[in-house]
Amino acid sequence: MTNVGPYRAMLAAAIAVGLAGCATLTERTVVREIQGASVTATAPLARVAIVAVERDAAARQAWEGAFAARLGARGVAATTAEGLRAGRAADADVVVVDGAPVIEAARRAGADAILFVQPPTTVPIEVGRGAYRWFDARSAPDPRTDLDTTPASVTEVRLFSLHTNSGVWRAMVLRYYPAAGAGNADEIASFVAAALAKRGYLK
Repeated sequence: MTNVGPYRAMLAAAIAVGLAGCATLTERTVVREIQGASVTATAPLARVAIVAVERDAAARQAWEGAFAARLGARGVAATTAEGLRAGRAADADVVVVDGAPVIEAARRAGADAILFVQPPTTVPIEVGRGAYRWFDARSAPDPRTDLDTTPASVTEVRLFSLHTNSGVWRAMVLRYYPAAGAGNADEIASFVAAALAKRGYLK
């Protein structure tokens, strides 16, 4: 008769390792670049305007502040949308279209580019609702499976060049088991800054 004692011990150990891996997996942040909408920089950016597409003023300032701090740590002079307003009303739902008031304001401020940040809602994406946000993301493993089974938030980030008048980088940032509101803003900003640095936009 085969001795199954050692086999069971090894199996139990393998399961334990697998569960530990899952525990680590459930609390992570992943950046997915959108291929075809992301190109490599020819030179690092010196001045960037940060614009969070968020109606709530407090949340908008929190997200913009987090990104400004991370870019500033890499030697970039960052200006938030609050600094661009200069007494003017700005559309909180501004889109990446040349000619928008916020884009003209960024030009006047001497920015090289605008980093548009679309924060997730204060309520995490429901299971099975939100996979569509990841269509066009080309990176393995396929995150759409994760979105269908794991509570997550998605933050969209777009870099718009004021020199070429076009979008040069776009990514979706997935945060498993997210905090409410801007609770993950600092972490997400750090991951985005690292991704931009790999593309040559930041030092």
